[in-house]
Amino acid sequence: MKLFVAGISFLLAAAAPAPSYDWKLTPAGWGPVRIGMSRDQVSKALKVELEGDAFDNEGSCIELFPVSEQLKGTYFMFLDGKLSRISVADTSKVMTPRGIHVGSTADEVRAAYGEKLQAEPHHYLDLPAEYLTFWLKPNARGVRFETDAQRKVETIHAGDASIQYIEGCA
Repeated sequence: MKLFVAGISFLLAAAAPAPSYDWKLTPAGWGPVRIGMSRDQVSKALKVELEGDAFDNEGSCIELFPVSEQLKGTYFMFLDGKLSRISVADTSKVMTPRGIHVGSTADEVRAAYGEKLQAEPHHYLDLPAEYLTFWLKPNARGVRFETDAQRKVETIHAGDASIQYIEGCA
């Protein structure tokens, strides 16, 4: 009987569909992943391992990525062991609740987020490249869109004040 139950459990686990990760990226998180979670909590929520390197010698800042082809282009920044920022780039299909994704135009971001959107020149690229930031709670919870010289979104960051960091944890 135990062998039968174990066999059924194995088949049910094997038949369980893989997560679709079809969640919207918000200032509070992404699907079951919430800003403030630990590395283990994020890994369990996504059902994948996370790997990456620390930005500093103390390990107080680390950016990790999921070991999953489905989640390519998704990155998680942890400050002092807590998730502070979720970033999407490259070929990621993740979008915000307002429909903005990597490849959207700066005009689409402006139309979606309106007057509360703050624009700043890009740190490394000349205008018209820029940072477009929307704060749900000023300097506490927001979403930031990095646009390139063609005025297309190349990276989206969501989370706490660390969405403003340009080079890792600085």
